[in-house]
Amino acid sequence: MADELVDFKSAPQDGFAEQAVLGSILISTDPIDTLSTVSSIIAPNDFFQTRNRLVYQAMLALDDAGRPIDPLVLQDQLNSMNQLENSGGASYLAELGLVVPIASNAATYAAIVKEKAQRRALLDVLAGGTEAGYTDMEPVGDLIARMSGELDSIDTETGDADFQEIAQVVNESFEQIERNSRTSEKVTGVASGFRELDELTTGFHAGEMIIVAARPAVGKTAFVLNVAQKVAVANKKLPVVIFSLEMPAVSLVNRMLASEGNINSQNMRTGSLTDEEWRKLTVAMASLSGTKIYIDDTAGIKITEIRSKLRRLKKQEGELGLVIIDYLQLVEGTTNESQQQAVSSVSRNIKKMAMELQVPIIALAQLSRGVEQRQDKRPVLSDIRDSGSIEQDADIVGFLYREDYYRQEDDGEGSGAGQQDEDGPIEIILEKNRSGARGTAKMLFQKAYSKFSNYDYVHSEDDNPFA
Repeated sequence: MADELVDFKSAPQDGFAEQAVLGSILISTDPIDTLSTVSSIIAPNDFFQTRNRLVYQAMLALDDAGRPIDPLVLQDQLNSMNQLENSGGASYLAELGLVVPIASNAATYAAIVKEKAQRRALLDVLAGGTEAGYTDMEPVGDLIARMSGELDSIDTETGDADFQEIAQVVNESFEQIERNSRTSEKVTGVASGFRELDELTTGFHAGEMIIVAARPAVGKTAFVLNVAQKVAVANKKLPVVIFSLEMPAVSLVNRMLASEGNINSQNMRTGSLTDEEWRKLTVAMASLSGTKIYIDDTAGIKITEIRSKLRRLKKQEGELGLVIIDYLQLVEGTTNESQQQAVSSVSRNIKKMAMELQVPIIALAQLSRGVEQRQDKRPVLSDIRDSGSIEQDADIVGFLYREDYYRQEDDGEGSGAGQQDEDGPIEIILEKNRSGARGTAKMLFQKAYSKFSNYDYVHSEDDNPFA
């Protein structure tokens, strides 16, 4: 029983596999090529036994120096590193070539070493979390988020991903072009529902990070909610996810209902709806209830929590259609960094999530006050607050701009920022569009209905431009 307990507690390792990796390199007809294959799978720290790790490090050093790899040269390298004795000496190097069943199986042996290293890393994280769980040194929410981040950081790659030959990629590209040619639609991604915007972007595509930025109260939350409901209503089976960090879920849904049903927002807040508005509300509720919109209004959510939740939802649904984060500067990073460093880290992680989960992610961002000091108040990339790497990470950067936002200020009546007309034209200025042209799309904003509509739409109170 005691022996079984010791075996259970011992760290996952496979000393024979570690030796087989090193031996395969030494006896290979092309040691450098074999080392190249192995190094795409494992790193020095993946070896459990110190002597094996030192031998592998010496092999990598010889490769970097352009020297051959054989027992004699390897012995010289270890000696120059003052690690010959710690690595088992010349006798151990001679042994390595004798323990290899088949040298051509080096990649298989390396995969075993990698798997054991991953198990050790997993146990280290779980052990640290268990110990921290028994103390009150860290808030439980922070502990869970940290654990999630550490689990995500465990290297689960096994070197399977490799170069793709251009012939294969060319064929895939041709198939995509051919599919697009069979339809008259110019939108090849997820349509926002706004014609001028979709003409510029051809829709939002999997893996893209889209930034929508504006000064406060211009209407960026209303805009992305309109996009969310249009995408979800047009694609009933496509999950649309909204992370709201400054507005509760009920408030978001109220806005969407007002927009979907053409209902005055103030009447909804007071409950003073006309009979016709009650009818419209019932229809709007049925329409939105039939969609797959998911809302998370966790305040101060961490980027690691967002990633974990999206991974679970994708596993549950099979795919994700669109993700919205409102807004980027409120998402918490995983370390105690400066605000700009934290925002840059969050930005990079959002782009990585979009690529990993193959979903377009729209992240809202605030603009700095600097834009209000200029004569031309149309935003530019450098106006994004705590920008850091945001403009580099993003595939598309769009700015919402309303001329009437600054009208009173321009009339000499003091700062009128935020004192807009109830209805009026609004521009979304694409300052960056990695896969298309830059340009400006015009829309109409009806504040009373929290609604954006196409600019060429002539509003009639009895019609719904979103139908």
